[in-house]
Amino acid sequence: MNTHEVCPGVFQIEEDYRVYCVLVAGEKNALLWDTGMGKRDLRTFVEQEVSTPCLVLNSHGHYDHVGGNRRFPSVRLAREDWPLLGEAPDYALEDLPAGAEFDLGGETAECVCLAGHTRGSRGLLLRRRRLLLAGDALNPRLQLLGPEAAGLDRLNETLRSVLALPFDEYLAGHVPSPLKRAQAEAHLRHLEHFDAGAMESFTLAGAQAWRSEWRQGSLRSVFIMDERSEP
Repeated sequence: MNTHEVCPGVFQIEEDYRVYCVLVAGEKNALLWDTGMGKRDLRTFVEQEVSTPCLVLNSHGHYDHVGGNRRFPSVRLAREDWPLLGEAPDYALEDLPAGAEFDLGGETAECVCLAGHTRGSRGLLLRRRRLLLAGDALNPRLQLLGPEAAGLDRLNETLRSVLALPFDEYLAGHVPSPLKRAQAEAHLRHLEHFDAGAMESFTLAGAQAWRSEWRQGSLRSVFIMDERSEP
């Protein structure tokens, strides 16, 4: 597995091609953010990297972020996304509510709501490091696909609330390096200029889909929606 230390004690792990998990090492506890496709033995990797107990949290319920859950005894995932897991899991599943805090020792990870990509999407704010772990909720190419996605009104609420948080950079689920706060701001500007009539239509996995793009200078925001998405 390719690993990169983003800042002291925070490691971005490429579990599969362009599928990233994050390991945060605290003085008392470690935290694993997402478990990838399940192709690699992340549990053994984590146990080799940290000597403290490790909490396992999912940013959301899509298969490429929960595939390795089965290797761990317990995992936290927002209840809204439990239906995305399909069959009942063979590990202990706990809710991950917005507002939950995890004391890692030297760092507290604060759970925030990032509803949009899915209704149960969550983020983790590492306040001391001014770093946000965002999963797929703030990818530059933001997919709002299927009935599990929240609508644009809910996304607007999410972006406004997240931009009130004290962070300078964030890690996304499919981007190999930290993104600047300005990328999240670009998504909000996109919504403010959003024109449904100007969306580009195309077919995605056999379904009707639409693409909207907004640019300003070097900033670029893309939304992808399909016929199952909530308006």
